[in-house]
Amino acid sequence: MIKLSTVLSALLMLFLSSCAYDKADEIAGPKVPCTTPDVVSYSASISPLLTQNCRSCHNSVLVTGSVNLEDFSVIQKYIRSGELMGNVKHLPGYNPMPQGGKKLSDCDIELLQKWVDAGAPNN
Repeated sequence: MIKLSTVLSALLMLFLSSCAYDKADEIAGPKVPCTTPDVVSYSASISPLLTQNCRSCHNSVLVTGSVNLEDFSVIQKYIRSGELMGNVKHLPGYNPMPQGGKKLSDCDIELLQKWVDAGAPNN
């Protein structure tokens, strides 16, 4: 004879497994498109983004990891090497930045990438 507790346990496991999602995008909903300017300005868009997300550690006083993102020539060096985008995109082989923090939003990364693709002008 089957115990009632065994039947209840089986029903509970069946019920709980039916509540699982296997696709994160179904939970999150549709992706909101990013709105970026036609021409991305370093002074209007990129510098404030770096100040908000990077320069609390990478500045002329702290120079964490020997990186000063207040110096435009240093930023250019990390763009040319691919490190800036590799780090902020959390690509394999790069140091995920911000370190110990949440990854930049998809829109912020898209903005940075658009600026880099345009040659990263100091505008």
